[in-house]
Amino acid sequence: MVFNEECQLRFYDLPLCRLHVLEAGDGPPLIIVPATISECRGWIPLMLFMAHWFHVYFFELPGHGESSPFNQPFTTDLVSETVKQLVDALGIEHFSVMGFSFGGILAMKTYKHLSDRVDNVIMLSPCLSHHAILLSQTRIWLVLAFNRIINLPLVRRAFLRLLHNPRTVTLGFRFLQRIGRIESTIDLRPKLLTLSERTLEVLGHQINEILTISFVDPKERHTTPCFLWMSVNDPVLDFETTLDVMQAHFVNVDVVRANVPYHQSPEPLTYEGLNREYYETVGGFLKKETVNRNG
Repeated sequence: MVFNEECQLRFYDLPLCRLHVLEAGDGPPLIIVPATISECRGWIPLMLFMAHWFHVYFFELPGHGESSPFNQPFTTDLVSETVKQLVDALGIEHFSVMGFSFGGILAMKTYKHLSDRVDNVIMLSPCLSHHAILLSQTRIWLVLAFNRIINLPLVRRAFLRLLHNPRTVTLGFRFLQRIGRIESTIDLRPKLLTLSERTLEVLGHQINEILTISFVDPKERHTTPCFLWMSVNDPVLDFETTLDVMQAHFVNVDVVRANVPYHQSPEPLTYEGLNREYYETVGGFLKKETVNRNG
């Protein structure tokens, strides 16, 4: 199915789920793992940008969009196994992996699972440890407590009725902003109005992993090339803690210390904007790694 002039949508029937996948570009394969509540349509600009260098694959998280849910409780380990099943189905032996925000957890889990097959790791403001989350212990406890309550089916359905009502969705959104300190620049109300019960259930599992995840120090540091782009002023995740995790796991980390006041851009990303702001930085890293591999 053609999604736009340069992207295609396909379904892959895998052992764990039916996966909805967006593809673009030519070249070596890159798997972009999703962040929270991510649908294919919102990732087209980044897909086309990365297609300068890769054949890019992005998939909707099982239980989100048109990807079917797992037939067992969601875990990030299941997502990393889903990536393995996808690349196996595609006949891909080696690939690069890229993650943004919650996708950082998924990218790291994928790398841990398939390190001998990953050529590059690309991280954009990644969540890699609960120690990096800029919330007080009290607020983290409140979020975890709310998460346990919302996972009760009756409570979850009642909360969804609140979110699906145009008259009360703002109330629900402000509650989520307050309890989770969601950035004020991000308006999730359009997505909340159509949020499905299965997606809310998966989101609950995601939140639990975000607030408890901690990648332990490995026995050895990997030599796989890594690229980290993150703002030193990220209001959601601590930059230095995130960098420490990356450098504890990888010998070669190219770091871009951005100076923007947000975790996620308040304006929708555009292909033109990505080319203007990041082409030289990302292209420079990838060109260097290509020279290193061939030299």
